[in-house]
Formats: sequence, C-alpha cells, structure tokens
Amino acid sequence: MTNQNLLSSLIYITVFILFVSGCASFRPDTSPLLDKKAFLLSNQARSINQHITASKGTGWARIETKTKTVKFKVAWATIFPNKIRITFLLSGLPVETIIATGKKITFLSHTGKHSKYSYNSKDPDMKDYIFVPVKLSEMILVLLGRLPVKNFDDAWFSPSDSFLSTIILKQNWKGFTQSVHFNDKGKVDGLKTTDASGKLLYEMTIIKYKAHDFGNIPVKIEIKDKDNRKLTLEITNFLPNPPIKESVFQLTDSR
Repeated sequence: MTNQNLLSSLIYITVFILFVSGCASFRPDTSPLLDKKAFLLSNQARSINQHITASKGTGWARIETKTKTVKFKVAWATIFPNKIRITFLLSGLPVETIIATGKKITFLSHTGKHSKYSYNSKDPDMKDYIFVPVKLSEMILVLLGRLPVKNFDDAWFSPSDSFLSTIILKQNWKGFTQSVHFNDKGKVDGLKTTDASGKLLYEMTIIKYKAHDFGNIPVKIEIKDKDNRKLTLEITNFLPNPPIKESVFQLTDSR
C-alpha cells in the first residue's frame, strides 16, 4: 500500500468513526424495559388499520400559506401501497386530477390551466402540489385510515416528556428522526418528522378520530411544515376495502 493510499484509508476510517460516534451520541441513555415498551407501542401505531388495503372516499382539503387560503372538495380511490386517483373540486366542478400507479404520476387540469403531463416516480414528494413536504405514500396511508409511521430500528421515550407520551423513532443509517405522541386515551394524536440536521420536515396532528365497526379512522388531520404552510384534511365519507378496477388508474384523453 502506498503512503497516499494509506493516508486515504486512515482518513476514511477516521470519518467513519466520527460518523458512528455522532450517531451513537444522539441516542440518550434510557431504561431497556421502557425501550421495549416504546418499541411495542410504536409497532402498534404503525399497524393501525393495516387490514385496510384499499379505500374510496370524499372530504375537504384546506391549504393555507402566507399569501393564500383555498379549500377544495376531494374524492379519491387508492390501493396500498402506491396507487391513487384523487380529484380536487371547487364549487362542485373538478379542477385537477392526480393519478399515481407506482411507476409514474400523471396530472390533468380540468380547467385548461396546463396540459396533461406525466413523469416517472415511485413515490414523489407532494410539496409542489399541496405545499407541505409529504411523500405520496404517506398521503396514501392517511387516506387508508392509517398513520405514516416510518420503518424504525430503535425506539425510546423522550427524556423531556415525564408523562411518557412521546416516543422517538430512529432507523439505522437513515437521516430522519420521527416522534410519535400519544394522548391521554392512548391514541396517537401527533407525528413529527425531521431530517438529518434536525430541521422539521412536517408535523402532523390528528385532531379527530371516528369509530367504525372496522376500526377507528383519523378523519381530521392537520399537516404543517417549518414555514407554517398547512394542509387540513377532513374526511367526510370513507369506504374500506372496496373493489377498485385497475382502469381507475388509467387516464385517457376523454377522462
């Protein structure tokens, strides 16, 4: 090994050790018994309504930014994990339809604002369309009555929460951190996701659940980013596991 290669290897090893040490230092020293409970509760939150693999529904979507507020009626059909057709309406008339198939996403303006266009993406970020940085897969989970709790390898109760109502989630070698908050009835009422630098990506608040014979469905959800841009989704009709034809996710010029 040349001196240059040896130096490069030493630099790489040093950076790797510093990286691992930095990740390890983020993890507070917590009770293993409580960690086990946190892991169990987080898995339960992630599996809420996991039996619902498709849905149809209608509701209202209110989008608020610093400069404008607009409220749409929405109608959707979706199949887990990545198929959705959602139409936004104003005054009862369709404005925009978005269709995702798991391979590409298509946008159709019903008002002539733009021509129909598509691009390839398995899981696009919806920030450009609903103003908050939520992945399409996370929106689909919400419209299935589920919670967008990410995959995780580690879970612990937040040391700053003496009521043991906030759990921190971490996935090894991933930059995100997610916290899950439970209300006094044991239901999840908040999710917060940050990036590797600790910057808030979005904060989700579950304002209201509705009890059905097939499960409790979050029916009023607020999603807010670091700039206080906000999407409030209110579900008014929800049909779990309906038959949905593949043709629903095919958009022709006549449709």
